[in-house]
Amino acid sequence: MPEPIIPEERDALAAELALGLLEGEERALAMRLRLSDPDFAATVDAWGKRFEPLCAGFEEQPSPALWPAIEHRLGGPGERDSHRALRRWRIGAIASGALAASLAAVLVLRPAPAPVEIVRAPDRTVIAQLGSGDAPGLLAASYDPAGGVLRIRAVRLPDSKLAPELWVIPADGVPRSLGLVAADGVTRVVVDAPHRALLSDGATLAITFEPHDGAPHKAPSSAPIAAGKISTI
Repeated sequence: MPEPIIPEERDALAAELALGLLEGEERALAMRLRLSDPDFAATVDAWGKRFEPLCAGFEEQPSPALWPAIEHRLGGPGERDSHRALRRWRIGAIASGALAASLAAVLVLRPAPAPVEIVRAPDRTVIAQLGSGDAPGLLAASYDPAGGVLRIRAVRLPDSKLAPELWVIPADGVPRSLGLVAADGVTRVVVDAPHRALLSDGATLAITFEPHDGAPHKAPSSAPIAAGKISTI
């Protein structure tokens, strides 16, 4: 059973059939599809109508007077071979011109594909959910060890004139500041090289409210409003 054709390929196949660019098995497939699928047949007809204005301004072949003039200039010995070569050249010229016009029409009329961003998934992802007993889901964090980038999303933080500051607390129990984060939305934090090794299983991420000035601070000045253990997946 043939593989299904995605919509973009169906549209291109219909345009190529309307232009007469298909040969062999591809043309046979398109013709069978046109006979069995009314929507595909309508697409082929629609492409044909779109191409008609492009062809209206062109002559399908040179002026009839051109070929006798070329034959006259090629007269003399070997005239029969020259005429045979001329016929081959004539067919090739017409086919090449038609193909060039068809390809130009496809490039002009076919919609440009939407850009696709390819993002490589990291080999390991470090995640944590920060909260408190009363509010377990205040923040969420994810960290890409390969890039050293931490993304932390504030879900709902208490109102405060102070700024949320993010800390990592490894096994030695000493908090290290990772800098201030936004009270709402997503903050992208580039972690310094000395602190990257601390973001591992079992360590804790915590948030305290601290003054804007002097950040990152050497130590927190208040108890955490949210904390959570790091897990690696």
